[in-house]
Amino acid sequence: MTSQRTSIPGDESLLMATRASVVLHGVRRTTANDIAERAGVSRMTFYRRMGSVENAVLATLTREFRTAAADVRSASPAGTGREELVHFAIQSVRVFATSELLDSIAERDPEFLIPYVTDRFGASQRLILAQLESLIAVGLADDSIEATPATATTLLLTLQGLALSARLLRKTGAFEETLAELEKMITRHLTPAGPNAAGAGS
Repeated sequence: MTSQRTSIPGDESLLMATRASVVLHGVRRTTANDIAERAGVSRMTFYRRMGSVENAVLATLTREFRTAAADVRSASPAGTGREELVHFAIQSVRVFATSELLDSIAERDPEFLIPYVTDRFGASQRLILAQLESLIAVGLADDSIEATPATATTLLLTLQGLALSARLLRKTGAFEETLAELEKMITRHLTPAGPNAAGAGS
């Protein structure tokens, strides 16, 4: 999800304040005054650093995705490229499906997410796409996966769809079962055909 500007290290307090406000109120009811007060800065400073409330929300989402992706990658167990990719995919869905920030937006302001589902990839989606592409490259190098140029994008959209449906799946008690099924599907799809493929029996 892309914003009109790039945040800088000094914006961290504003991003944290934006997150707190959106979790509590949603996007539409989050104001520049509320963010500025939570961050302990003036309204003018908020606009000088963020540009707008929408930019602040988008930058906060990108921060959320970047932090979560880094945490998932650092916790990945050693294994083949395919195993690391499947771990990243499944754990990313789990993390984003339980994010207070995304849950608040999905519940209160789902229309905020629609452009990034139907029209364009934002910075947050491109960040995850880059991680998937990196892991696919590892799997191709060790012959543990079979992939095409469309594999990373297909995976991204699949993971995105499940994460956005997490509220429904939790209500019906099907979230964990669906996640387990997704793990099997991804593993089977990525596994190269033939007995000589690396980790084929994993």
